[in-house]
Amino acid sequence: MQQIAFTQYLRPNGRQEIVHIERPDDIAAQAEKIVAAGFALECEVLMTGHVSFSIAGDKGDVDIEVVPNGPGVPDAIDRMITRFSERREMAKASS
Repeated sequence: MQQIAFTQYLRPNGRQEIVHIERPDDIAAQAEKIVAAGFALECEVLMTGHVSFSIAGDKGDVDIEVVPNGPGVPDAIDRMITRFSERREMAKASS
């Protein structure tokens, strides 16, 4: 297991704080490649109590997961990182 860093945006003014979540080595390795490619991992607790996790590029969010804050959070992070990594690999293969 390894730590993945996310930039968390906090209410009320969007102050930024770095938070970490421990994920399996394969997910952490994918996350590291995403960040090395120039993308940012971000999160925010919404007014609904849900948490928004995103992968952001220069022009905004390129992938997102919104889930209730709780035990489903780690699975949502894994889905988002895996999905984005697979799309990037498919794009590389087709170019």
